[in-house]
Amino acid sequence: MLISLTRFIKNVVKAKIESIFAIAAAFFVLFTTMMDPYISVGIVVTLLVALGIYKFVKRQEQEKGYLNG
Repeated sequence: MLISLTRFIKNVVKAKIESIFAIAAAFFVLFTTMMDPYISVGIVVTLLVALGIYKFVKRQEQEKGYLNG
């Protein structure tokens, strides 16, 4: 019971962190549209790649946890 509760709390925290990243990226993209379009596209691509790397690393850590646990 305690293990499932801690997993639930970790999942909620992860979801909040990802939501904060998504909202921050959306606001950043919204305000960069006032700049040069090429700069805006570069920033968007960079943020998407960073988000993909973040999710990939988290998934790898999660799979290691399942194999060890």
